[in-house]
Amino acid sequence: LIQPFGCLLALDEKTFKIIAYSENAPELLTMVSHAVPSVGEHPVLGIGTDIRTIFTAPSASALQKAMGFGDVSLLNPILVHCKTSGKPFYAIVHRVTGSLIIDFEPVKPYEVPMTAAGALQSYKLAAKAITRLQSLPSGSMERLCDTMVQEVFELTGYDRAMAYKFHDDDHGEVVSEVTKPGMEPYLGLHYPA
Repeated sequence: LIQPFGCLLALDEKTFKIIAYSENAPELLTMVSHAVPSVGEHPVLGIGTDIRTIFTAPSASALQKAMGFGDVSLLNPILVHCKTSGKPFYAIVHRVTGSLIIDFEPVKPYEVPMTAAGALQSYKLAAKAITRLQSLPSGSMERLCDTMVQEVFELTGYDRAMAYKFHDDDHGEVVSEVTKPGMEPYLGLHYPA
């Protein structure tokens, strides 16, 4: 079952030709704006269609480069734009014995599109946080919680990050916290009160 907000294409890995697609793929990926009259022929999505004809030249090039990469999942998501509509999508590529499966999810208007470079930067930040956590001396749960909360706070950009300790009676206690300046602290509070 494919979620209605996205679609899926399966490709022959050697030819980049479509060998299967979700029912909604033709509508989502070749949609032409009805506000502007269409001029000329537009690519048709179907079995045997070369995927590179559906997307803009830079998008087709990005997909082709990614598909030549050994572990393509490291490059996900790949930002692509439809040739006919200009609509942006995240392409999430998976390699399956001789085939490529690509999930397409539309970029929401309020989202800042994430590219492979952005994803790589996020990965690097997460890897640094993990390295810092792994380098902590053993034996101090308090120090581990404080460091973990600080890392989550920095990675997410949230106003507040907390660690809870759950007691035998299932209530939680805030044992570590980082907040933006001026926020009321919850450190030491118990929930439910």
